Amino acid sequence: MVMMKYLKSYLAFIFAILSFVASSTAFATTIQATVSKNKVVKNEVFQLKVVVDQKVSSDDIDFSVLEKDFYLGRPSFGTSINIINGKRTSHSEWNISIAAQRIGISTIPAFTVDGASSQPIAIQVGVDNEQPNVSDLVEVQSHLNKTQLYPNESALLKTRLIIKADPRRLQNPQIIPPIAQGLTLAAVGDASQYQSAMDGMEVTVVDQDFRVTADQAGEFTVSGIGFKGSVVYGNNRSGTTRLIDASTPAEQFKLVVHPIPENYQGNWLPASKLELNQHWTDSSGKPIAGARYETKVGESITREITLDIDGITAERFPNISVNYPSSIRIYQEKPQFSDLGKGTTRMTLTQVLIPQLEGEIALNDISINWWSSKEKQQQTATIKGLILSVAAGEALNGSEPLVLNSLPSSAETITVKDSGFWPYLTALFATLWLITLLFLFKARSAKTQHKHKTKVPSRKSEALIHALSKGDVVQASFLGKQWLSETQFSDEQLKQQVKDELDAMNASVYATEKRHWDNKKLIKLVKKLDKSTKVKPSSEPLEPL
Repeated sequence: MVMMKYLKSYLAFIFAILSFVASSTAFATTIQATVSKNKVVKNEVFQLKVVVDQKVSSDDIDFSVLEKDFYLGRPSFGTSINIINGKRTSHSEWNISIAAQRIGISTIPAFTVDGASSQPIAIQVGVDNEQPNVSDLVEVQSHLNKTQLYPNESALLKTRLIIKADPRRLQNPQIIPPIAQGLTLAAVGDASQYQSAMDGMEVTVVDQDFRVTADQAGEFTVSGIGFKGSVVYGNNRSGTTRLIDASTPAEQFKLVVHPIPENYQGNWLPASKLELNQHWTDSSGKPIAGARYETKVGESITREITLDIDGITAERFPNISVNYPSSIRIYQEKPQFSDLGKGTTRMTLTQVLIPQLEGEIALNDISINWWSSKEKQQQTATIKGLILSVAAGEALNGSEPLVLNSLPSSAETITVKDSGFWPYLTALFATLWLITLLFLFKARSAKTQHKHKTKVPSRKSEALIHALSKGDVVQASFLGKQWLSETQFSDEQLKQQVKDELDAMNASVYATEKRHWDNKKLIKLVKKLDKSTKVKPSSEPLEPL
């Protein structure tokens, strides 16, 4: 009996210990890592799965430890809770696509979560003779058109990325931009992406040009574009998928920048090619040929200058300034720049010239000194001027001439043999007729002076208003300048307003950006200024008849 009682107590103790161990094991965390393949070829994609029987966070496992030996995709994470017969269980799972980078044995290390660790996994990596080359998937091209420059001169770097694989299979693609330390690097326009054909295969092409500008003398290195990324490649024969590293390094170029020659004279302007041209047109837009041109006061001519430079950016173009005679009024537009391609930039400068005085006016030549980086010597580009033969413009006189009755152009001749007293009578009537004409002229002059003292009409101002009403800008500009220069006014401020409005009128016609201009304001100012005309009374009386 005692023995049986002792045996029962011992069995109860053993059962309690086993129950405690079982319950402790039930509450412990377990983690397990598995792969879809443990024998693969280089760059072949396979799956890694890590399972934890607890609810954990997605960042409890750091997969970056695999980057040394494997290409990694983006991991997916999920958790689930199951309740069966009142028993609740949790489940957390990671799935990630990986590919081995090197041949041999690569090991997936153990992962640890809440003190529990998985077992390491050895992956045997072999060689795949059918794996494509990187150049069969992605290709980068860079070309620098010059390797020797001078300060302020630039070279054109042309780059091209050719994607020969399906762009949807690219993983984390990144174009590495060019680098030019010690030089100024700027993109030319926006990148161009398009579809093309290469060796009968459709490819995606990305083109981008860059300007490399030298700031100082020395030796420099220019890096073209590079590419970083992977391509998912599937082998239809074996049914395998590979993640191939398509990263391609950039091509390097050596660039030598020569110092400015000591014997160079003038403003520094280097270029491999420079062309200076011009085009003359008259007021109607017809070309002007020859070295001499006949025109009139107030008529406009246009001089269009084009400067084409290979290897200079628009910001470094020279300023073209011309010293025209004071008898020429000039309206100059802002320079316009355009890209002619292949590294050549064009500057277009338009000048509208209006002669103000009669006579012969010489318009100056234009010369530009520049350094030929191709010939390595100083050169000069010149365009010839133009000689203007300026005649009087169509202007109205300031006063009306006095109109006298004239004798008939033809008269009948009568021969009188015995004149008698008729010659004396004729002479008397002729004398009386001349005296009458002199008195008429004196009376009309007195009346005219009295009229000037009271009202002072300005024929030039009336002609100016008439030209403005007709919209004749050239005639109005000429009459306005002549009226302002030959007439004295008591209101100088009002005179300046009229002058400013005349300039605005000319700018509305000759400027590049056409502006709306209304003649009503100028007509009103002219009428108001005309009333402020200073009258100089004559200090010397008229000579007696």
